[in-house]
Amino acid sequence: MNDSRKLQLKFANATGMLASRLSLSPIAGQIYGLLYLSEEPVSLNDMVDKLAISKASASTNVRALESWGAVRKVWVSNSRRDYYEAEPDIMKIVFSKLKEGMERRMGEFKDQFSLIDSEKKDFSIPKLENNFIFERINHLEKIFSLIEMLLNNFPYILELISSTGLPDE
Repeated sequence: MNDSRKLQLKFANATGMLASRLSLSPIAGQIYGLLYLSEEPVSLNDMVDKLAISKASASTNVRALESWGAVRKVWVSNSRRDYYEAEPDIMKIVFSKLKEGMERRMGEFKDQFSLIDSEKKDFSIPKLENNFIFERINHLEKIFSLIEMLLNNFPYILELISSTGLPDE
């Protein structure tokens, strides 16, 4: 095994560990890491061989990565196999997943919050305590409005990050 292949595997293992720490599939992390450091598209069979994983696991995790926009299927001439390459813009992937997760959680909370808001007039709470509770609820409403505004502007934020690039070290 040459040095660049060793480095690829070490990186794939590191990205697998990172994915695991983020409550994602470690195999998805390994696949992304392998593809990220591959100059040429990689077939599913090559992923299986290089990462010592099952074909079913490779296929399942590649589909998940495709749905996140982290990898894409590419055509390679003179081959009937499926080949994949990584989306090199990691910030785009991270912010996209962050946005997706936040929107899902905000939607769940917003449904519950709407129920509370519509029922709050039915609660018999002493006036002083009532003001405190309503102030807190109103404060949360403002915070969630701000978060929604940020989520709605994520595409512009991503574009700004992509166009300015990462700072030099």
